[in-house]
Amino acid sequence: MRHVLKPNPFLTGKPGPLVVGHRGVPLLHQENTLAGFRRAVALGIPAIELDVRLTADGVPVLFHDALVDRLTGAAGAVAEMSWDQLSRLRIRREVPMGYDPNGSVVTIRYAREEPIARLDEVLAELGGKVAINVELKIALPRWWSALVGERTARALAEAGVDGSVIVSSFDPRRLLAARRAYPSLLVSFCYDDSTLDFTRPFLDRFTRAHTPQRLLEHVLGANYVGKLLGMRAVGADHTLIGPATVEALHRHGVAIGTHTLFPIGSTTGKSLSPKASTEEEVQRLVGLGVDWIESDDPERLMALVP
Repeated sequence: MRHVLKPNPFLTGKPGPLVVGHRGVPLLHQENTLAGFRRAVALGIPAIELDVRLTADGVPVLFHDALVDRLTGAAGAVAEMSWDQLSRLRIRREVPMGYDPNGSVVTIRYAREEPIARLDEVLAELGGKVAINVELKIALPRWWSALVGERTARALAEAGVDGSVIVSSFDPRRLLAARRAYPSLLVSFCYDDSTLDFTRPFLDRFTRAHTPQRLLEHVLGANYVGKLLGMRAVGADHTLIGPATVEALHRHGVAIGTHTLFPIGSTTGKSLSPKASTEEEVQRLVGLGVDWIESDDPERLMALVP
């Protein structure tokens, strides 16, 4: 019997958007931990998002922040610590999860401390059980290095999970490095609603017809970066997504995903849109036909997505 390969679950052609647990199930377990990803699988959540950084000795680990202080209470940068050093740390029970829309710090208390996970061990246990969005983080203080793309691609190749994985980043150089190391990878450039804020002085001086937001919507819909990098998918903040953007991307066979619905808090200092925590925003995105939606509360999102 002929074996038919299933399409990558992040691509277009599904009856509804793929629900993605943002950093796992952070309401129940610390972000980017094996415990959280195991819970996602147990709950039947079809996909997870995780963040990858490189240690000083080149080991891909799952960690969102450049510094370890918020999550572990220790001091130091992931990029300047060896895996041996990081493996001795624990993600603490009481974790600040950033600021809510009112500017108050949100803190969650978990049942137990958790170890920091390596990418290879997560892939070995969860590969084939759940779809995975692997985000390559910008490696402060070594922002110029794109090695994380190559090392992550190698880990994915060794695990043999590329058919159910997408590699995403806000830095195209890291995506190019991943594609060079593993050409069949599905990669996705990410857009934040503040990506083109540096253009504001120019726009204010020379024209009132556009704002950084509208300019970014145009760039996203035209998929300039995706064409340049040969991408079949893009990710974007939900505030950037409208019907014209989705229609334009789908017309060219490009999938579009969005982040982050039902957020716990903003760990980057960026203000949260009040719409992000509403069921109406979920229904709007479903109606537009987006291909995946990331959420800090994937259980709630699953109940709203067909």
